[in-house]
Amino acid sequence: IESLTDDNFKKKIAKGFVLVHFTAPYQYATLDKKLFDGVKGFEGCVIYEVDHSQVKKVVKKLRIRNYPSLALFHNGSKKEVWKADMDGQVEVTIKDIKSAIEDAMAGDVF
Repeated sequence: IESLTDDNFKKKIAKGFVLVHFTAPYQYATLDKKLFDGVKGFEGCVIYEVDHSQVKKVVKKLRIRNYPSLALFHNGSKKEVWKADMDGQVEVTIKDIKSAIEDAMAGDVF
């Protein structure tokens, strides 16, 4: 498994759909694996899991403070970020992520 760092982050998210799962050793909750199984490969989406300490600049830029959190990128640009609340709960479903991917494919810019 290749690890993401601040140095290689832009390169890793440059092509296609990339869902990045930000984690921390002290997070209160974990995301259901089914969430990732349901999205993996959808429109070629790849998923990376990264400890927040490896990508401090990225986390700061995305303003992620609670973990786990997710960010969806398409061809290097941020499309959607789902952040955990104080208890580590992320309000996101497979449908939410797929719909964000479909919106990006349709070229919808909000």
